[in-house]
Amino acid sequence: MTETPQPPHKPAAAAPAAPVGRSLDEIRRDPLIAGAAERAGDAITAAKEFAGEITLTVDRNRIVDVCRAFKDDGFNYLVDLTGSDYSKYPNHSGPRFAVAYTLYSFRKNNRVRLKVWTDEAVPSVSGVWKTANWHERETWDMYGIRFDGHPNLERILMWEGFNGFPLRKDFPIRGIDTGARIYPEVFPEGGGPKAGSTGKDVKDVNIYQGEWNRYGTWPPAQIAGGEKQAPNPELAGVVAETAKPTEEAPWHDPEKPLAERMDLAKNGGLKDRLFAAMAQTDCTACGWDCEGYAEAIAKGETKDLTLCVPGEAETESMLKKLMGAN
Repeated sequence: MTETPQPPHKPAAAAPAAPVGRSLDEIRRDPLIAGAAERAGDAITAAKEFAGEITLTVDRNRIVDVCRAFKDDGFNYLVDLTGSDYSKYPNHSGPRFAVAYTLYSFRKNNRVRLKVWTDEAVPSVSGVWKTANWHERETWDMYGIRFDGHPNLERILMWEGFNGFPLRKDFPIRGIDTGARIYPEVFPEGGGPKAGSTGKDVKDVNIYQGEWNRYGTWPPAQIAGGEKQAPNPELAGVVAETAKPTEEAPWHDPEKPLAERMDLAKNGGLKDRLFAAMAQTDCTACGWDCEGYAEAIAKGETKDLTLCVPGEAETESMLKKLMGAN
């Protein structure tokens, strides 16, 4: 049989190179923005495209003139104006904040974004678009970025006197200053919740050690500890779904007598033995579940050994015995 000759091998075609983004000059010549960009001149310092949209970086001190140029070119709708905090952004260097302006042209049916960098302030564009008035107030309220020349730069979501700016990266995630304006008889000016003042679980309330100070000067928030009275004694008759033995805590069973629970925990640490002395109902009448109360005692967060209401005198006596021996 004659072997059929094979065609000569052709090397595979090289993969097409990834498209290179347009340069600043190329973007400036885009028909969408060419007219406004020409009037803005060198106030536009950088440009990029993403998802088909153009973002132009603008000299902070000339943002008003650039905005006016774009409005005159048909971008007469300020869709949004907002800030960003780059202080925790990986490898970021330069000013901490950016302010972004999203503009829309009904005639061109398209949008463009302007962006400026600042550490604390930018000129107000409320004289270009009236709607910027509220946008700038909200950005000031959330980020603390000042808009120089704004006719009435005051808080719009938070109350006057609120400490700090909630969307800054260094603002405590758990929050602060939640009641001074509403409950001045409970919270001092600028103050946030203290243990026992809100009726919440002691582990769900922020407190600050020492004197109440303005935001930015006090130490980081800490979960409340220290002494407290049982906030919900009416819960003492509740047996929670979590009140069942586990491999780590076989004594966590409200049906087991105290002596049996203590025997199961005899080889454990102080916290385990304190845990076994509790009533095991996880009722939270003391402000914790049973393990949480035991841990608070073991760590010295509370010295009150009388808070286990369902355990009554039996639990109190055992807790005193355990703490007396340690």
